[in-house]
Amino acid sequence: MLRTPRSFLVSVLAFLVACGGGGSGAGGGGGNGATAAKVDADAVKKNVIEYFQQAVDTPGVAFSVTTLEDAEFPGWQKGNLEAQLGEQKQDVLFYITNDGKWLFRGEALDITIDPRTAIMQRVSLDQEPSRGPADAKVTIVEWSDFECPFCSRAHDIIEQEVLPAYEGKVRFVFKQLPLTQIHPWAEPAAIATECAFQQGNDQFWKLYTALFTNQKDIDKDNFWSKVEEYAKAAGDIDVAKLKTCYDARETLAAVEKDVKEAAEIGITSTPAFIVNGRRVNGAQSADAFKQVIDEELAGDKPS
Repeated sequence: MLRTPRSFLVSVLAFLVACGGGGSGAGGGGGNGATAAKVDADAVKKNVIEYFQQAVDTPGVAFSVTTLEDAEFPGWQKGNLEAQLGEQKQDVLFYITNDGKWLFRGEALDITIDPRTAIMQRVSLDQEPSRGPADAKVTIVEWSDFECPFCSRAHDIIEQEVLPAYEGKVRFVFKQLPLTQIHPWAEPAAIATECAFQQGNDQFWKLYTALFTNQKDIDKDNFWSKVEEYAKAAGDIDVAKLKTCYDARETLAAVEKDVKEAAEIGITSTPAFIVNGRRVNGAQSADAFKQVIDEELAGDKPS
């Protein structure tokens, strides 16, 4: 199992913050920030950025607030704080009171909802490469990296031993999680397969199979020539259209969406699986997958 590199950014933001007044529009004074009037969004973003710039003394780190919206509960907003140093980025979810005074980093959980249901509610299943019935009782979602050797092993287990045993009973959904700092052609592969997906679901799976099956023959220098070879062999992939899409990085946003979703639910390694909301990490044995699937098909509680 390969993990996302633990860069300096993890330590930079790995603390909870009580963000007290200071600066224009930051609130200040007494009272309950959650019941106070909502401060202008631009002012809130400015104050959050300024706070972290002062709190973190690592040279060269740039902060930005990429989203800010109403939270799931009244009186609060939630946003994403992005820290960047060169090519390294770390995205952190935070909550802040409407008056912009009190902030905490992390995730708010509704403990009245089954945790597995809560996870599945946060996983997008629409417009994603998938196989099996959409109304299957069991849905397996995988986040993977085409260059990851453990992902290649998991591919063989899933494709050769697990899915054939549950034909018509299980839906399998694939999501991208390229570990770009250690795998130089992982993101290009993610972009290329998403370009194939633009041409059709079957086209995606053909390129997916070819990349994992031939993983050892691919490197960053021969990557595109290999993709071109596999696409031509597939027979129903428009290679010219694929190349245009790939060169323009038309599907990078789709890849980044998968990566962000993984981070939001705490997935930091590949391969990683969610089976009806239950986490299965790494290239587990076929028996381990089958136990979880059988329990879900039977409606049993996790053992």
